[in-house]
Formats: sequence, structure tokens, C-alpha cells
Amino acid sequence: MVSGQRVRALAAEARRTGSRRDTGPLTAPAPDGGTHFVTLVKPEVLAADDVADAMAETARVLGEAETAILRCAVMPAKDFGRRGHLFLHYPRLHRVATDGERALCSGARRALRALASSVAADGVLSAFEAMTFDPDLTPAVLEDRCRVAGVHKLGSGSYASVIETDRRRLVVLNGFLPALYTGYLASSTFVGILECHSREEIAALRSGLLGALHPAEAAPGSLRGALGAFARQRHGLSLSEGRNGVHLSAGHLEGMFQAWRYFGAADGQGIEDTPFGRSLTGSGVQKDFLTGLLSDHNLVTEDGETVSPHGATENLSRGEAAGLLRRWAAEGRNSRS
Repeated sequence: MVSGQRVRALAAEARRTGSRRDTGPLTAPAPDGGTHFVTLVKPEVLAADDVADAMAETARVLGEAETAILRCAVMPAKDFGRRGHLFLHYPRLHRVATDGERALCSGARRALRALASSVAADGVLSAFEAMTFDPDLTPAVLEDRCRVAGVHKLGSGSYASVIETDRRRLVVLNGFLPALYTGYLASSTFVGILECHSREEIAALRSGLLGALHPAEAAPGSLRGALGAFARQRHGLSLSEGRNGVHLSAGHLEGMFQAWRYFGAADGQGIEDTPFGRSLTGSGVQKDFLTGLLSDHNLVTEDGETVSPHGATENLSRGEAAGLLRRWAAEGRNSRS
């Protein structure tokens, strides 16, 4: 287990060197039961002068929630962005922002059509298509217009905003994403990544430990509540729904992939070496099936619907998520982009 003092020292070293610092391979096997997840501390609360204190505050909140930190890494935000970690952390967000409606699963597509019909939209564009269509839509301008207009959740990683541009009413998909990405690349801030383990189920962790989507509405003892207060006290900065300081794996499947990508892969381990992966492959799920779900491409169900694998397992208990994955594997479910 990694102590808060070790987390602080690691963050200070990352700031001093301007490069990724990692606690290194696990000295003991990760527990097989419980919930394994990743806590991602975002650049809005990890300014260079604050990175050690903010990461120590994160470790404090995790400790008070009886959550063990198994591994920790801290790296410059621009390095995080350049290496593609942001795309891989939110694969569906990026695919929808690029490919638009064709990347949506069935439920999200129906929600989009209902929204477009209700506002008499002239068209639907992905975020990057919208900027090509209108040269005045820089990433920052596009995000501002989408936030002012309102962001409607269509499904897992899929959001829509209705904006006016060039005398047309357009539905833009994931319009906040380009600004989010460019913000990482232009930033002198840091990103913190913590692989964690808890006896609590993921739904309880997301509602309690993580806290409300808007940090101002999150409980003081939650990650978003505590780091939101940290940002206000240090810089008078008010976090928002779009820049809320912390992300926590949405489910056991997503947590397994994130922990493997940030830590296990660099140690030469496979997905089947993670605790959840070991449990799944031990019960007959093939490694190739699991790796096929990495990028969260749509999965075709028995009734012809498509679903997001990460979204469909979001907030499910460990047993429920494992049961669903075993069923999909046994039925030979195929993915579709």
C-alpha cells in the first residue's frame, strides 16, 4: 500500500523533474476480491505549485474512506495528452467527437433523434466536424456555446448540445472535447493517477467517495468536494461539471482496463493478470474477448441492439459485471464501431 507521504514525495519529484514518476511494480499481489479502480486527478487542481499538496489531499480522502492506494503515478498534463492517455481514458468520448452519430449505440441514437426532432435541428455534427463547418468555432468557442446551450447526456460517453451557427440550428456531439484536449496540451499542470482497492462496490464509491458531478454540490469528505474546496482556497477557483477535478472508474470493466493501461502494461503484464481479468479468464472468458472490449466499441446484443460495454457495466456489482461479461463471451457477441 502506498502512503500519503509517498504520494506527496512522488508528486514533488514529478514537478522537480518535469517527467512521469511512478511508485513502481507492486511489492505484493493485488487483492482478488473487492473493487479495483483508478482515480484520475485532473489538471484543474494540479497546478505546478500545488501538485504535491493536492495529491496529498487526494490520498487523505482515499485513506479516510478506507481505500488502499496500490500504485501511483504523476506526470505533466501535456505529456499525458501527447501520449494519447486522454483518448484512451475516455475512448467513447473521443470517438463520438470524431465520428459523430455513427459511433453512438442504439439507445444514444434514439435519444439523439428525439432531441433533434424536439428542437427542429438542421443537422447533427460531431465536435470536430462542427469546427470544420464553421471556422469561427475554435475549441474554446465551441465549448462555451455548448455549455451555455446545455449539455444533454445521450448515453455512456455521448453528449449533445444544440447551438446556433451561421443561421442554422445544429446538434453538436461532445462539443466540449476539443477544448478539453487542447487544454491538456497547452497546460503546465499535472495529472495524478492512482490505482486503488476498496471493499466497497463501485456504485457506492462513485456516489460517496467520488461525490456529485458538480464539486460545489459534492460532500466535503468526497474527492470532488475536498479538491473543489482546495482549488477555492488556493486560487479562488470554482470548479464546474465540465472541469470537476477528479474522475473515478465507472465500473469494474473500465477500472480493469485503466489500471492495466497505466500500470500493468508497462510491467509486461496482460489484462488477464489484473485481479478482475484473472477472475474472468479463470471462469472461461477468453483473453481475446476482453481485449476486444478495450476501446469500448459498440457490442451487438441478441436483439440486434448495440450497447457500450463500458456503459453497460457501469455501476454494476463485481458479480453482476462478471456475469454479464461471461454471458457475452459465451454468446460470442461481436463489436461494431
